[in-house]
Amino acid sequence: MQLPAPRSDFIGFTDDVVHLATGGQPPLLAAHREAFEAFAADKARGSAGYQHHWAVGAAVKAKLAQLTGVPAADHALVGSASEAIGRVVSSFAWRPGDNAVVADRDYASGRFSILRLARLGVEPRVVACNGWYIDPERLVAACDGRTRLVYVSQVTSLTGQRFDIEWLGAELARRGVALLVDASHALGVVPVDARHADFTVSSGYKFLCATHMGVLAWNRERRPTFEPLSVGWASATDTPAGNVLRLHDDATRAQAGNPNHLDVYLLERSLDYLLGYGIDAIAAHALAIATRLHRGLTDLGLPVVTPAAPGERGTNVVFSSARDAEVVADAADAGILLWAGGGRVRASVHLFNTEADVERYLGWLGEAGVGR
Repeated sequence: MQLPAPRSDFIGFTDDVVHLATGGQPPLLAAHREAFEAFAADKARGSAGYQHHWAVGAAVKAKLAQLTGVPAADHALVGSASEAIGRVVSSFAWRPGDNAVVADRDYASGRFSILRLARLGVEPRVVACNGWYIDPERLVAACDGRTRLVYVSQVTSLTGQRFDIEWLGAELARRGVALLVDASHALGVVPVDARHADFTVSSGYKFLCATHMGVLAWNRERRPTFEPLSVGWASATDTPAGNVLRLHDDATRAQAGNPNHLDVYLLERSLDYLLGYGIDAIAAHALAIATRLHRGLTDLGLPVVTPAAPGERGTNVVFSSARDAEVVADAADAGILLWAGGGRVRASVHLFNTEADVERYLGWLGEAGVGR
């Protein structure tokens, strides 16, 4: 299979549209229609079909393991990445005087979860950024003997800054601090090695090209204990006589009940599609296009907030603008799909994007006088 991926593989993806909005909402696959039919057929089969729902979930976990590097059983399928973050944060036996670290420009779900810990007497250490840039050394420097957890996005949604998770994970491990990585803007488009973190979470509807669900990877090599506070019938077994709760041995303990099985069927087709190309090939393709985009935005004199260093960039490329919503709306009228919010305009590239997409976007920016 050669890149770029054909547009005909995606629903609603016409030749006259440049789709640079994967960081918000990518198009679904044509193969998802078959996945829906398979789910519907299984749902009509009663108990046997229901059991097959779970078999598909097991297959999805095996395919996720090919992307994350942790065993299939150490993945949980949950409602969203935000839910997965909550499962992780709730699993710590927090004590007054503990602290947790997050950057002030990192994703809201991680920040909010850590801020909420103040109710337990835990200090949220919110590290100030250097402009738009999150300094990883400042995150490490904020840790001390009472730090229990650091949250970071592998690739940020705000600017596309990418972190060296191997380095960060090693620095925190030496200090006895757990690392929670949000890979929502990385998984499916750049390599994600969950063995360098204690926990890795991701949404399904961005670069995984699926729908609104979440995944959680638990690295038992780094953190043998994981006991989420919120559980349900799917998380454990019990002995009715003694009313004793026994959490499952694997990451299923983070699944309180049924996952949204339809979403799981759809994710399976997405994983098959992405693995068919290979993440290394997808990353090489998308990062090369992102590099051209970064250079083009810089040449136009736009205030690019995505780091210039290739090793610190994912496939989101962003410039700041006080007119972000207006720019994105005008671009959509010209057939170019972008993403606004937070005073910036974000373009995201994936396996279906081409250099021609970038040139059309850059040409439009120049003609429209954006930034002048």
